[in-house]
Amino acid sequence: MNEFVLFFFIPLAWFVTAFMIEAGSVVMIPVCRYENYREKMLIVIGSLWAIIATSLVYLVVSLDTIFAPVMFVTGAVLYAPLMVLVIMLAFHHFSIGVAEGSSTLGKHSMERTFLVLALPFALIVAFLGNTLFTSVFSGYGFCVHNLLTLDITPNYTQMIFNAFNWVFFIGVVMYVVYFTVIFYGIKERLLVGALGLALANILFLVSTYKWLPVVFNSAVNNAGFWIYIVILYAYLYIATTRNVPFRQAWIFLLTFIGAMMFGAFTQGRILEDIVPAGTVGPLPGVPASLLLTNATTLTAGSIVLGMAGLLVLGGITAVSYKVLYKVATERVETKKATVK
Repeated sequence: MNEFVLFFFIPLAWFVTAFMIEAGSVVMIPVCRYENYREKMLIVIGSLWAIIATSLVYLVVSLDTIFAPVMFVTGAVLYAPLMVLVIMLAFHHFSIGVAEGSSTLGKHSMERTFLVLALPFALIVAFLGNTLFTSVFSGYGFCVHNLLTLDITPNYTQMIFNAFNWVFFIGVVMYVVYFTVIFYGIKERLLVGALGLALANILFLVSTYKWLPVVFNSAVNNAGFWIYIVILYAYLYIATTRNVPFRQAWIFLLTFIGAMMFGAFTQGRILEDIVPAGTVGPLPGVPASLLLTNATTLTAGSIVLGMAGLLVLGGITAVSYKVLYKVATERVETKKATVK
């Protein structure tokens, strides 16, 4: 597999992992009965919006750099769901911003109202992102009239209402439950986290076995995949029963690695379920390496993207942690000490 194809998964994995933190927090806040966890969730949500928005922009720029020759085709096919996703993300962040401002002003009823309002927007963004992801790799929603001339039109009904999209999305939701339990160290929900991880693994394996056989075979025949699964379960127990330093950073890293592993397991092939094996090589699907931009531009672009990733994403993350998360955490701790 061309290493530049895997390069695309770096900003994708970063965006998905960051959004998992925010989506899991937004979903858990209305139902969490433990006030100490709710305070942490509110702080985290207020610290993530800049990282998530910047990561999405970086992801789109990466796509335009790496797969420039086919961006006009994928743009035409995926334009509608992508635009809706961006609009829903804007409404989602608006709701979070109003909730955070209400909290600062002491209007806690308004804060709770807008956090609840942010929940459906978060689910819509997650579902649309999942739809874009599954459609590219399976081919559902892509009506290929002529592959050689890239004569492709969209079928949004098929893109959204196919079994693979829904099964994979439920698997993602189950993983977010596991992720959130560990991220906040919710020891009272250890079994819920274990169940979420078990269901996520089952749904991922079933869906890839049925619709992405290249990914399934690459995963189950790789010892590293099974070691990774064991590590996820072990870390769930450790993170919820012990005070683990940098607990959030470790689960972020494990999730990021998992997303990168998925990228490696695709072997760089897309449209797997609509392009039969033997059409373009012995495996089903189309090698994404055929769609890359020219070598000179690709090499130069990857260097620029790498530097931008370190400076922009790294810088935004560091600032969000220092200015938003750490300051807010210290403010909460000061408030608690004053009350005592």
